[in-house]
Amino acid sequence: MQDLHNALTIAVIDIVQRWWTDEDARFPERMPLEPKEEELLKWIERQVSAGNLQEFSRRLGSWRPDFLVEEDEHHEESYRITEINARFSFNGFMHGAYGQEALNRCVEGEKSVLVGATDPKMILEGLFGLFQTDYPLHLLKGVEHGIDIHMFVDAVWRRFGIKPRLITPADLRLFPDPVSKSGQRLCCVTKNLVMPTSSWTFTAKNGEVWEEIHQVGLELHQRELIALDLGILHEISLRCFNDMRTILLVHDKRMLGIIKQEIPNLVARKVLMPAQADVLDRGVVDTTLPGSKQLDDLIQASMVSPQLRQGYILKPIRSGKGEGIVFGEDLGEHEWISALQELISSKMVPGVSCVIQRRIMPREYNLVLKANLRWFTDRD
Repeated sequence: MQDLHNALTIAVIDIVQRWWTDEDARFPERMPLEPKEEELLKWIERQVSAGNLQEFSRRLGSWRPDFLVEEDEHHEESYRITEINARFSFNGFMHGAYGQEALNRCVEGEKSVLVGATDPKMILEGLFGLFQTDYPLHLLKGVEHGIDIHMFVDAVWRRFGIKPRLITPADLRLFPDPVSKSGQRLCCVTKNLVMPTSSWTFTAKNGEVWEEIHQVGLELHQRELIALDLGILHEISLRCFNDMRTILLVHDKRMLGIIKQEIPNLVARKVLMPAQADVLDRGVVDTTLPGSKQLDDLIQASMVSPQLRQGYILKPIRSGKGEGIVFGEDLGEHEWISALQELISSKMVPGVSCVIQRRIMPREYNLVLKANLRWFTDRD
């Protein structure tokens, strides 16, 4: 698993950093984005060149690959990465950390041969390492209810005595500042204050009390991001700790298909060693992109063998939490062909664009449960 994680990280960094400069790779054609998204990412690239923003390799943000465990003829346990979740900053990590801590207390001990699969402290330290404690911390949130963002707020308060502020897109303001590199300062309205209370707050000309934003975590859907004014998007991009390149490129379900296609190139350029490439090729689920030659081949094969659809799923390119996934076995023969034919163009169509992935049949495991001795006693 560690080898797979390392190879995946190397591949993602290389691909993202070549996105606009490697004309032969044609990444924007193979994985088109919305025009405003492309404009934003090109602007970010210019900020990197100007020294206003770090390279992607030093600003990966927060992302969580999801995997299933499959048993095949070669290995009893084969890990298959099925998607990368990177839309939000926290990605359920708080639940993972607290749940793992509770599990470790249950299974670990002097008489136990079991150990926890991961260290919950490492998860928390990873999240705490996303921001600086000497600046106010803002969390920009919209329609998403949030899986664990409120748990994160509580954890930061307990650990550092800092209360992160939850704000909405409607709270954002731009303040002209000729001293700033961009000529603007990103601020938000502080609704519960009538007077400035720190060096970060001030009263605007319209009488509102504004607070400057130095660092911000995002929990916005892509449509909410793109609805923002481009100037505000620029300022957020310079301050958000889950990088826009992570949100718009790495989170996209098409990225796994790009990675699979790029493996030979990564080996030829010595970005990956052959052994790493083999681990990555086996560990990333087969993912077919809209508009690709692989899609044409799949359509032809499905026409010849209709039952082939049972071995595939359709997954929306921008979704999360399993939303919108369709199993091929749940579609009729003609419905399946029709769904594939809608993906002949690589152009992104909201609500339609999907990737096609090989269906993974997860391996089953026995659960080790602590017996309820009283229950057994009562039954006896």
